[in-house]
Amino acid sequence: MKYVIAVALVMSLPCFAQEPIQNLYAAGGSYNFNATPSVAGTALYAHYVASPGTYAFTVIDALPNNTKPFVVTSNIGVGLAQKMFAIGKVSLFMPTAAGISWTGTNTGWQWTGGATVTIPLKHNLYLMPTVRFLKSSISGGSGYQPVCGLLFGWGQ
Repeated sequence: MKYVIAVALVMSLPCFAQEPIQNLYAAGGSYNFNATPSVAGTALYAHYVASPGTYAFTVIDALPNNTKPFVVTSNIGVGLAQKMFAIGKVSLFMPTAAGISWTGTNTGWQWTGGATVTIPLKHNLYLMPTVRFLKSSISGGSGYQPVCGLLFGWGQ
């Protein structure tokens, strides 16, 4: 019952209409719990496609698997991100994407999902904390990976 009340309260918070970002470019670092080393990189491009807050986007992740030898699983996916709600100028998006994954000579598929928050800073700049998961089909690759990151974005 507590969770139902909490969800009802969050949904009843005032949400202010704002002009959508048409194009968003972002890049940053990620922390990957299961990787060695645990630091990863993420970059994305999103384009506004439909109201209320639907974006088509491309995301690139470079997730290290191990250090000796140094192996990185590279993942490129395309998908949709939906704006779930906004509190003031801060918005929560739920992205999901699928695409190709490779490491060395191995190639396969990958998919990712999670949550991203856009926090406006100054003129067209955004801070974007992310919590996502990524699944790769590569044998000897990353498998299911939780990815927590902090992206810096520029939107127009």
